[in-house]
Amino acid sequence: MGISLTPSTTTSSATSGSSNSANSVLGGGGALGQQQFLQLLVAQLKNQDPMQPMDNTQFVAELAQFSSLEALQQIESNQESSLGSQLLSQAMSLLGHKVTAKGSNGSPVTATVQGIQMKNSDVLLDLGSTTVHLSDVQEITN
Repeated sequence: MGISLTPSTTTSSATSGSSNSANSVLGGGGALGQQQFLQLLVAQLKNQDPMQPMDNTQFVAELAQFSSLEALQQIESNQESSLGSQLLSQAMSLLGHKVTAKGSNGSPVTATVQGIQMKNSDVLLDLGSTTVHLSDVQEITN
């Protein structure tokens, strides 16, 4: 997740030397991460005109944007972790239960859940002869 900024909005109070730095920091996509944001801020401070330094209000606003970016990244990380825990909990509750799920070829498969696997962010159910995604479960029976 990043903040999308165009070079003209990020360098409005900086000198033309800073504009080149902004273009190299932003790269082709225009999305800003934490490290790039700090690099851009340092470039602005290094290249500002000493006779007309950056406005304090603008500087504080940019620091607030950085803090917001960090907070949003932390919230996203926490939500992903929470979702993974919820999915794993759901899958664990299915252990020993008979389920019907869409198989890899699209046809329904009915079997007892014998185990659980985590691959990246996917929760997979081991049905003995096959493995299905938790999201493909269509019916649960005892």
